[in-house]
Amino acid sequence: MNPLQDLKDIRTPAIIESWPPAYGWWLLLALVLLVISMLTIWIIKARKVRRAKRQALQALQQIDGSNLSSASQLNQLLKRVAMTYFPQQNIQEMHGQKWSEFLVKTLPDKKAKDVSESFELMQQSLYQAHTSENVDFPRDYKSVETWIKHALPPRKNTIHQLEQNNA
Repeated sequence: MNPLQDLKDIRTPAIIESWPPAYGWWLLLALVLLVISMLTIWIIKARKVRRAKRQALQALQQIDGSNLSSASQLNQLLKRVAMTYFPQQNIQEMHGQKWSEFLVKTLPDKKAKDVSESFELMQQSLYQAHTSENVDFPRDYKSVETWIKHALPPRKNTIHQLEQNNA
C-alpha cells in the first residue's frame, strides 16, 4: 500500500487582501490629516497676523523723502500700524515723549538702544518749522523700518509688560 495515496492535493492559501487596511494604518492616516490641517490653520493665522506688517512695510517704501511732511507721514504710519497690533493701548492719545517711550518699549532691548534717540528727534521735528531740505529722513526712515520689522507682531511678554505698566 502506498502511503501517498491518502494525501489530498495541495491547496494554496487564500489571497491576503490589502483592503481594508489594518487599524494602525487608519490611525496613522488620521494623525497625518490632523497634523496637516493644524499646520494649514497655523500658517493661515500667521499670515493674517503679519498682514498689517507687510502692508506697513509697503506703505513705508512709498513715502517720499523729498517731501517736507515725510516725518509726519512716518509718524502717521507708525500710529496706524501700532493701533492695529496694540488695540488695548491708547495709541491715538500718545504723542511726544510718551509716544517715543512706547515705541522703544515695544522693541527688543538690542534694537531699542539704536533707535531711541531717533524717535525722540523725529517727534521734535514734527513740531518745528520745515526747512528746504529733509536731512533727517534717512535716519527716521531706518528707525521706522526697524520698529516695524522687529516690534511687530508683538510678543506676549511685551503685551504683558505694557499691560502691567498701564495698570
